Amino acid sequence: MEQSNQKLEITPQYLESLSKSQLIELVLFLVQQIQVLEEKIALLNKNSSTSSKPPSSDIVKPQKADKTELPRKIGGQKGHTGTTHQPFSVQAVDQIEEYDIKVCSVCNQDVLPERVGNPIIHQVVEIPAKLITITEHRSYGHLCPNCHKVVYAPFPEQVIPHQLCGPRLQALIGYMKGNLHASYTNLSLFINDILGLEISRSTVCNIISQVNKALFKPYEEVKEYISNQPHLHIDETGWKDNGLAHWVWVFCTNLISFFYISKSRASKVLEEVLGQTYKGTIISDFFSAYIKYATEFQQFCLAHLIRDIKFLTTLPDKTTQLFAQGLLLCFRHVFQIWHRKHEIPKEEYQEQIKNIQNNLRLLLEQNSNLSPKAITMSKRLCRHWDSIFRFLFDSTISPTNNIAEQTIRALVIDRKITQASRSKMGKQWNARIWTAISTCRKQNQPIWSFLQQAINAFYFNLSTPSLLPNSL
Repeated sequence: MEQSNQKLEITPQYLESLSKSQLIELVLFLVQQIQVLEEKIALLNKNSSTSSKPPSSDIVKPQKADKTELPRKIGGQKGHTGTTHQPFSVQAVDQIEEYDIKVCSVCNQDVLPERVGNPIIHQVVEIPAKLITITEHRSYGHLCPNCHKVVYAPFPEQVIPHQLCGPRLQALIGYMKGNLHASYTNLSLFINDILGLEISRSTVCNIISQVNKALFKPYEEVKEYISNQPHLHIDETGWKDNGLAHWVWVFCTNLISFFYISKSRASKVLEEVLGQTYKGTIISDFFSAYIKYATEFQQFCLAHLIRDIKFLTTLPDKTTQLFAQGLLLCFRHVFQIWHRKHEIPKEEYQEQIKNIQNNLRLLLEQNSNLSPKAITMSKRLCRHWDSIFRFLFDSTISPTNNIAEQTIRALVIDRKITQASRSKMGKQWNARIWTAISTCRKQNQPIWSFLQQAINAFYFNLSTPSLLPNSL
């Protein structure tokens, strides 16, 4: 039946006027339209379990609480294990105040002067009334009787030329900007209101620029280091620089993270960071850039693959649903065997994996009546077979890209708060500070200490601190 721009009104009178062949044609047309609409509904209903969308996208509107249930009480819930701060050691205490009593608080009689038993201790942590120290360095001029010139004494090495703030204060500002997502305006307000130092946004920006330079060497060292790693997890997410579309890439392991911001989302970024060829294993999703750059050691993320398979189960075509359910069953068996890898003999493990893979191949061969999306999935599995199942035979490879997704999540939060970057320096700062923050977190090292070391090294020609494992 020919479609027209005019809305089709199906009434009993209209149906009675049609011939049998016209009725058949109308029914077939409507069935086709229903299938199209059902696929559109499935696409609109995609969530984090059936696609690569973040879990936060699943939240549409909070559900109303069941009025039959009692409201949750404020505070710690029943069975919750409380936490109490452990007392500071004697070495950590800066000042001790001791108190003795002369008159009994019960009967008002004089007490004996000797102390009895252990004292009652109450420890208090406070900040000083004046949080900053302002030092004025004066270099006086003296006349040289030989050359008749006025010469001045040099300032000490710890005095940074043309800088209002010292290394620790610069490190604090860098820490708050990078780790606490503070804006230039809020940093200026904090320094003014809390520290009692009037400082402009432009001065804060200049300090961040200096910290950015201090992070250059550690950042470049990480870039060189990752290109030689045997395994790398890689992911990317959108970014804006002065309103223009960019991408943040993350290259990481369990102990190190490297962030890189580029205008491109193509495979050339992988070449810029890792070189023309990478000899290790890349764990990633099925984005085309990774497929183009893929090596023989590639491992594609099964979490992404399974979410895409689950989406097929939401499509209206019954054959496609059964096909997807069969795929999910095969992968469920794969993971069941994989988790028992060290419990069963090697020969038995390989035999069971071989049987599951054979069942999967048989399922992929029966694809004559599948929908286009299911056929695409079948072709993906066949084309990347080795790179999907590599983890089964190499215990050093992870089957998912969760490490990269978790690593990049903190930067996504920063992007929402700070609205990304607005300059070349801003891009450099975000890539470098997040490389430092994420790596320090993975190695359980304080980023605050690392920033101080990097800034001191930058200004005073000291040894640059390293972000490489076993060096912090």
